[in-house]
This record gives sequence, C-alpha cells and structure tokens, in this order.
Amino acid sequence: MALREKARLTLDLTRYQDQILDISGYFKGRVGDTDDYLPMYITSNSLPVDMRGWKYEYGGVDSQGYAHKHIYPVEANERNDQIALGRVTLHFDERTFNVPGHWQQFFVRFIGRDGQTVSTVDMDFDVIDDQFFAHIGNAGRDYIEEFEQILKQVTDEGNTIKGKLDQAGETYSQEFSDWLTKYKQSLNDAMAEVNDPKNGLYVRYNQLLEMTQQIQETLKQAQFHDRAWQFSDVPTMQSYAALAANDLAITKGWDNYDDGHGAVWQIRVKHKDETPDGTNVIALSNGMVAERNASMVTADSLEDLLYGYEITIVHNQADYPVPKVMYYEYAIGTEPNGLGSGPSGFGQANTKLVPCMATYPDANTIKVRLPRNFYLGDAPNFEPSAGAWYVHDGYKTIKVSLGNVNTQLALAGEGKGKSALAGGSGYFSKPTGPTDLRAIYIDEHTQRLEWRN
Repeated sequence: MALREKARLTLDLTRYQDQILDISGYFKGRVGDTDDYLPMYITSNSLPVDMRGWKYEYGGVDSQGYAHKHIYPVEANERNDQIALGRVTLHFDERTFNVPGHWQQFFVRFIGRDGQTVSTVDMDFDVIDDQFFAHIGNAGRDYIEEFEQILKQVTDEGNTIKGKLDQAGETYSQEFSDWLTKYKQSLNDAMAEVNDPKNGLYVRYNQLLEMTQQIQETLKQAQFHDRAWQFSDVPTMQSYAALAANDLAITKGWDNYDDGHGAVWQIRVKHKDETPDGTNVIALSNGMVAERNASMVTADSLEDLLYGYEITIVHNQADYPVPKVMYYEYAIGTEPNGLGSGPSGFGQANTKLVPCMATYPDANTIKVRLPRNFYLGDAPNFEPSAGAWYVHDGYKTIKVSLGNVNTQLALAGEGKGKSALAGGSGYFSKPTGPTDLRAIYIDEHTQRLEWRN
C-alpha cells in the first residue's frame, strides 16, 4: 500500500531505461493487501506526458520464484490525479503480493496508445510479512480441521443411522413378506370357500337366485287374481296360461286391440262334455274356459248384448207383421239320446218367451233381433203345419211366429233366410261405415264432421 498519500514517484521515461528504480521510499507491498497502489508522475524529458489511452504492464519474479504478469489500463481515479498531465496511480491487484521477501525482479512497462512499448522500468522493493494475515491463515487451517472433525462426526452418525435403517428395512421387508403370504393364504381359503361345489357361497348364491326366480314367477302368476286381467284380443287371452278359475278377464278387441269387439269374460273350469261355442264360451290353452260375463257391460255394448243375434226371414206377405219368439229345449224329435230322453220325458223343457226387436228392410222381409245368448247356428225354416219359422241347433229350438200368413207365399221365400250374430263374429257389433258423412265448415280453420243416417 502507499506509504505517503501526497508523495508521487517521478518517472522520466527517457532517463530510467536499463536502470533499477528503488521505490522503497514510496511503496511497500504487504502480504494480504487487496489493492496496492503507487502514485506516479510520468514525464518525458521533464515534461508531463498525456497518459490517456495508455496501458501499463507489471510483473516479475517474487521471493519464492513465482512469475507474475499483469496488464491494466492507466487510470487517474485517485485524489489529485490528472491523467492528461501524467499524474496517475498504478494499482496492483490482490494476486500480486502473496509471499513476503525481496522480489528477485519487478518491472513496469508503459504501452502507448498505438500499442507500442514506450518504456520499461525495473524496480526494487520488499514485500513485508503480515503477521495478522498469517494468523488468519492458521485460523483458517484450524477451522478446516474443526470442520473436518464435525463432518466426520456427521458422516459417522449418518452411517450409524443408515445401518439402523437398513436393518429396520430388512426386518420390515421380512414382516411384510410374511404378512403378504398370510394374506394370500387367507384369500385362497376364502376363494375355496366361495367355490366349494357343495356348500360354497357361489353355489348357495345360485340356489338363492333360483329360489328367488321361482318366487317371482309364482307371484307373477298370482299377483293379479284379485282384479281383472286385460288383454288386447281374444287369442292373447286364450294363450295366457296364468288365468285361473274365478278370474275376470277383459279383451279390448276380438281379433285386434281396437276392432270394436271388446268383451268381459269370467274364467271357470270347463264342464264335463262341454263344447265351447267359440263365441259366448272360449276354450283356453290351459284347459279353462272364458265365459262371456253379461253382468258387466258398457253403455255402448248394451244394445249389442240385448239384440246382437239376428234372424232374417223372407215371408213374402207384403206386410209388416209383429214377431213373437219362443225358445225351448228337448222338443220331440230333438232329444240327443232318443225319443222321450229329455229332462221332462216327452215334451219340451226350459220354454221361454224371448224379447225381440224387428226391423223391416222391405214389406216382404223381417229381421228379428234377439239377445246374443240365444244364438243358434241353423238357418230359419218355414213349417206349414204351424205357420211359423223354426231355427234348430241340436236339442235347442227357436220358433218365430208372424201371425196369420199365406202359406204358399211363405214357402216361396224358403231358403232365403239366415241366422247370424249381428256384425259377424265377436261380442260387440263391428262398426259400420257412414252412409252420409258431411263436413260443416265453422270457420276457415275448423270444420265439423257429421255422420247422418
């Protein structure tokens, strides 16, 4: 470092060539200094030198034989420096004076703005040993030794802990392996219990599932026996096996859901030697029969129920006679098991006066409409001896009287009559197409359809 701040070493670049400049009175380096500097006054032939843009290079060999070389720009950054007048300060960095003793060689070379060496000056000085710096160095070594001791302790403790962890890990690994083996064995035992072919859970589950399905099917078969079954048509009702005696069934149509031939049926056991007629009594696939229930009718089917059976007679009387209809069974000659085998012996039984309604297509024809349950399949035949028309079906007979008639004219219409359910087969009358359908316009967006006649 500088010994005297106001003292500057005067250096004439033209006078100190090949000479050694003793700067001990101006500068002494000390070991450990971080910024040594030397104030100088640079002249040439005793005239100030403008040092702007110059550089200086210094170096040499210290007391331990280590070579040094450093180069820096010339600066005037200290107090009283004037670079244009040659008043500058040379700085030596912290890497220069590391060891004490007399430098074997030390030089400063000045380099001009053109990069050419202007002058080289050799200098002679000593570097002072710094006891305080030496103590710091010793303290550093002590600190390093202490740090190494602490590091060793930490390392040893870490190795001890690592050993314990390794041992604990091996113990845990063994325990986990044992536990995993037990778990696998328990799982295998559980699976064996589940899959046991005799008493396994899977077998019992299937048994319970089958039992549940049987119960559900039983409930399904019995669930609606306290209310009316509903079917879209008669064939669907016939094929439904779950119908039981005393059930009530409703068909919404005869052949189709909406064909207008719905009916109400009472399910019962088929009588011995009974032959269902397919109209009032329907045979079911399960051995039961469905009998039309006349006690449950709707308003729109009442007329069909009371007058759904129609007997057409061509009488040729040119008149509109009032019919009288009688029904009876087991008349002489109609007994199934021979003459006199009826329930009353000889003579008819179960005689009834049947209510009827007549319509007249013309003066020579009459249509006698009766309740549907009196339906007989034969066509009407005229009996001259009785002056009446008869319809036979086995042991059943219907007699239609039209009062006093001309026998010859009546016989002329023989074979032209018929006996049929109104609207064909089925319980309700089939709808007929309108004969006089008219549209009445209410406004430009609405019209009303009227079915007349």
